[in-house]
Amino acid sequence: MFQTRKKIIVASGSPRRQQFFKNLGMEFQVLNIQKNELYEEREYSIPKRGVLGVHDREERPCGNEKPEEYVKRMVRSKAYGALSYLGVLEEGHTISAVFEKTCAEQPLSFPFETFSFSHLTEESKNISIITADTIVCMAGEVLGKPRSEQEAFAMLKKLKGETHAVITAVAFTDMADKACYVFSDKTEVTFAPWADAVLEAYAKTGEGFDKAGAYGISGTGSFLSSSVYGCLDTVIGLPVAKCVEFLLWNGAITV
Repeated sequence: MFQTRKKIIVASGSPRRQQFFKNLGMEFQVLNIQKNELYEEREYSIPKRGVLGVHDREERPCGNEKPEEYVKRMVRSKAYGALSYLGVLEEGHTISAVFEKTCAEQPLSFPFETFSFSHLTEESKNISIITADTIVCMAGEVLGKPRSEQEAFAMLKKLKGETHAVITAVAFTDMADKACYVFSDKTEVTFAPWADAVLEAYAKTGEGFDKAGAYGISGTGSFLSSSVYGCLDTVIGLPVAKCVEFLLWNGAITV
């Protein structure tokens, strides 16, 4: 449906996020930050230069950092990692030195933050990098990805019969603009009061091991929720409507 006007790299190993962009008819490459792999698809070819893996261990919120600010920081961190991987950043500069928040007009139907970036070693014009991250939070507590079946079961027990928030943040790093645009979306999900035996059985499927909150709403875990208030795509991993609006405004895609 959409024509791709810029070279886009989706820096995410999530097949769900990749599928969203495929469904839109976009052309893109995939950079799997966790596995240090660049899938060189279509006609674009970018050399492997750096070493990733800094996101193998999940970071946690700092001090009194709010969940939305935390997930936005995470997508900037992923963008920083991707830029380092591509070899376009000078060595020895921290993420705070590379990204500087600036004031910008708000021409879209939703707010976004703009960060200028510097300390480039070379120009890679017309390349845009998309990073995203999803968190689950309830009563101010951020639930990450479970490290075991027991931890998954414990998370599901916290969520049962309660309403929690799912926040997905997206960063669009445009080399031509020398800017990183960041926005987020929040959806509220209510779990039915399932019996512990049901939750334990679901935890044993292993579906939630790579997902925040220990469940996948688009898979077997779809039965867990009794209601969803907001965008379902945000829970799956990408606020598609906001992404399309932004990409059209930015000129990365066109109809």
